[in-house]
Amino acid sequence: MKRPEEAFRSWTSRAGVVKVRNVLNPLLWTIALVFPTSVVAVYLLRDDAILKLVFAALGGAPVLVTLITYIILLFRDPDRLQSEEYQLRHHALQILYRKDATAEIVDIVNEMPRLEIERKQGKDEQ
Repeated sequence: MKRPEEAFRSWTSRAGVVKVRNVLNPLLWTIALVFPTSVVAVYLLRDDAILKLVFAALGGAPVLVTLITYIILLFRDPDRLQSEEYQLRHHALQILYRKDATAEIVDIVNEMPRLEIERKQGKDEQ
């Protein structure tokens, strides 16, 4: 069985692997930190009814806020629920279409090597 320190290190090392970043990430991190702590506090303070209710409310508040935020964003601004990468690409496309409705969309990553090859061939022919 793992020691608690090893389990904690394992959990925190996996936490840094989050690939999708959106507006809900800070709220999800809050849930990940506050909810387990409050559950432990409720268990340890099971004899004191007032403190048990306070910690139960503190543990449930981030979950409730996250659900409400998700529902509001789902209907008002669903693009904010997308990843940062999606938002950047979407914004770039909007800028292209504002400039010229007939603008050709070019994937810069795939087009750069071909431009370099064409330049080298042009120099070789001269």
